[in-house]
Amino acid sequence: MENKKKVLVVEGCSIDEKLKLATQNLHYVNILPSMGINVYIILLHDTLVMSRDAVNKIVEPMHTPINR
Repeated sequence: MENKKKVLVVEGCSIDEKLKLATQNLHYVNILPSMGINVYIILLHDTLVMSRDAVNKIVEPMHTPINR
């Protein structure tokens, strides 16, 4: 298990209970909601897995215009 690469799974709004139970004993897998994601956390992991909902939550603010 020491040579396992770290995996980050990003979910949309909340973490699915079944996914949480399925991965809780895998020490190389971390699960976060899309609200808690940042560049530092991504760089700490070797693999990033994102749900479609998580991608939409992250990209959505980029499409809103900035009012100055």
